[in-house]
Amino acid sequence: MLIRLFLYSLFAMPAVVLADASEGQFMGFELGKTYPELPQDVDVTTAGNLLIAATNPTKPADIEQVSLIVTPKSRTIGYIVAASWHPTESEAREFGRRYAELLRAKYPDWEFGRELMDASLRIVEVNFDKAPHNLQLSLVREEIEGRSMWRISMGLGWHKETREWQAWQSRAATENAAAKATESKQILEEADTRGL
Repeated sequence: MLIRLFLYSLFAMPAVVLADASEGQFMGFELGKTYPELPQDVDVTTAGNLLIAATNPTKPADIEQVSLIVTPKSRTIGYIVAASWHPTESEAREFGRRYAELLRAKYPDWEFGRELMDASLRIVEVNFDKAPHNLQLSLVREEIEGRSMWRISMGLGWHKETREWQAWQSRAATENAAAKATESKQILEEADTRGL
């Protein structure tokens, strides 16, 4: 009876408990899936994709924000990033070290390294790689509401050379072109173009 109960509980567990970055899942979202709604807080990237502050992410308590980069029309997720801000570089670096150790423990089969250094030869980026995915930790200094802060972010995406990345990029480009054509048509319909 106890064995049956144990086996039942294994099969009854929600899939989110078993989800991980190896499957493209991070902070309650999955690469290549559609973000269900378009919230009020949306920015547009330089490439024309949408940067969305995600609602209801599954995240550790010390992660302040989860954002998604999605295609403009279908809202297909191409990058998932979790961030936290700190008043000093040392606090941010300690936070980053803790998460680097946690991720190394959780994903021991991912290749760890590919570091990037700043002009002072301090590490500001480190990568975990397991094809086709890349999990990147990075440290940057930002101005937030007039204050200088240090942001630690962890982002999950595809390696740039993979077919998954290329497929997402192709979808994004197609949707961006369609959106620009629609926008141009609307501008022309609403404008007085005599003599132009």
